[in-house]
Amino acid sequence: MDNKELHELIAKYREGNCDEAEKTLVERWYWQYNEHEIDLTEEEINASLLRISQRLPQHVAVKKLHRTKRNLTIAASLVACLAIAFYFIKPGKPIEESYANDIRPGSNKAILTLVNGTSIDLTDAKEGQIAVDNGVKIIKMQDGQLLFKFTPNTVKATPNQRDSISGLVSSSRPVKEGTGLNAVSTPKGGQYHIALPDGTNVWINAGSTLRFPSSFEDMTERRVQLNGEAYFEVASVKTVFGMQKRARRVPFIVQTNKQEVTVLGTHFNINSYDDEPNIKTTLLEGLVKVSSASANEIIKPGQQAVNDGSTIMVKKADTEMAVAWKNGEFMFATENLRSIMRKVTRWYNVQVVYADPEIGNKPFSGTISKFKNVSEVLNLLQVTGEVKFKIEGRKITVLK
Repeated sequence: MDNKELHELIAKYREGNCDEAEKTLVERWYWQYNEHEIDLTEEEINASLLRISQRLPQHVAVKKLHRTKRNLTIAASLVACLAIAFYFIKPGKPIEESYANDIRPGSNKAILTLVNGTSIDLTDAKEGQIAVDNGVKIIKMQDGQLLFKFTPNTVKATPNQRDSISGLVSSSRPVKEGTGLNAVSTPKGGQYHIALPDGTNVWINAGSTLRFPSSFEDMTERRVQLNGEAYFEVASVKTVFGMQKRARRVPFIVQTNKQEVTVLGTHFNINSYDDEPNIKTTLLEGLVKVSSASANEIIKPGQQAVNDGSTIMVKKADTEMAVAWKNGEFMFATENLRSIMRKVTRWYNVQVVYADPEIGNKPFSGTISKFKNVSEVLNLLQVTGEVKFKIEGRKITVLK
């Protein structure tokens, strides 16, 4: 795709003649670069286009301009970045020979395991009520979401109730697997969205398990257990406790194998996969406390707590990147290949092997829809000239 074709695409957009894919591409890159005011000089644009045409791209220097040059900055950046983005989504682009065995992306699928041990495949379950557990109706919505609908006065949680977390564990003792809690488990290549009995929405990423009680009614805390990754939009809940009958907020606690996150009502993401070196808690809205055996930290919106098992470090977060998976994207910035391929492994349910272990240390940056076939994600990395891939069945080999 040359400079002329790029300008023709922009002209089509201005005239209203773009199809939906072209329109989305132009608007997405326009707003991204309008927001960050990134500039490329004319020489850098021409050099970038030449490299793209040769399929040997290199890092392109960027710098900020004064606001008086903002419109030129946006236009220049748009042209250069459209060249890169259009390469990956252009219809009819041939698949590399080594990608002859392509793999489709994951989808909404999960297994629900009830307190009584009953397992329900949510992928195959029809819309409507699929089960009743301890007075709580479990409903699969039209969009695939799983809803736990508690009917007041149907059931009361007590300290001895079988699936009441407060009856199963104390705040200082971890929830044990299989001890009377519901569980939603997503396989590799699956994700799912559920609404808990208190109204909290949870998006569960691939290869993850969330455990929770059938009802939070009359509990002093709402405690769930997570292994893997999930994004939470916690409902603010008040209830009455004690003789004085004073309303108080009920904290929501997410427990992982190395820490607890306590909130009252907020939006946050937790990445706690066993094969990741750190647990990352990223806050988008509200206030949360991250606690481990050795540390306690309060984080604010736009911050991320990184727990390496011995310490918790708080740093500025890229919130868009932290929740990209939930918004349907792979997004990475100077992220090493081994970390990127762990995400690919979970979402495409593949095995990844390295011809040379050192290749996994190479850093890459990019953004692409996670609903593309795996070949297009690999092309995003391979076009740099730094790495190659081969697909055999469900095994991806990373080559020099």
